[in-house]
Amino acid sequence: MLSKKYTIIILGGLLRKNPNGSFKTERFNYVRVLAGYYLYKKLSKKNKVTLVVSGGKGIYKDIPGVPPVAKVMKNELIKLGLPQKKILEENKTPSTYAELVWIKNFLIKKPDKVILVSNSYHLPRIKTMINYLPEFKGLGKNILLTSAEKVVIKFNNKLESKINRKLKSPKMKGVIANEQRGIRALKSDNYKFRK
Repeated sequence: MLSKKYTIIILGGLLRKNPNGSFKTERFNYVRVLAGYYLYKKLSKKNKVTLVVSGGKGIYKDIPGVPPVAKVMKNELIKLGLPQKKILEENKTPSTYAELVWIKNFLIKKPDKVILVSNSYHLPRIKTMINYLPEFKGLGKNILLTSAEKVVIKFNNKLESKINRKLKSPKMKGVIANEQRGIRALKSDNYKFRK
């Protein structure tokens, strides 16, 4: 049986500063890292898999000493046991929109099936961008939007109650409301965000 080719792309999220001055992904965004790790370990047993961590400095661009989000995620994947040489780092994009532009250009060079990993609350806005913005026409046929939470629970069901509690927290309700505002803005005629 022939192996398939996959590209797993983990979208960047928020960072937190450790007491020692280093950085890590924000707790709930770390679920993306775990999901990418689990998917890579499973798929790479029988398939050719490219693993990409994506994300520049974004909202942290004016804060000295903050590394690109992709670099932090790559370090976390290495700590989980993946070899450094197996992880590609896209560390220039400042936003989800820019990440999708990068993915579109990436697919021109490497037309694999892309498994795009992000948190479940983020996926509807990504889907809306792909469906509503003309620059992403046709992009959706090559991308499988994948909930990091579902993947992690599938591979480690001990985390299910913790993840579900976090999804129901007041802070997460605010994040989800913000994502919904973003979706409404995308669907409006006066949407001007492009970078």
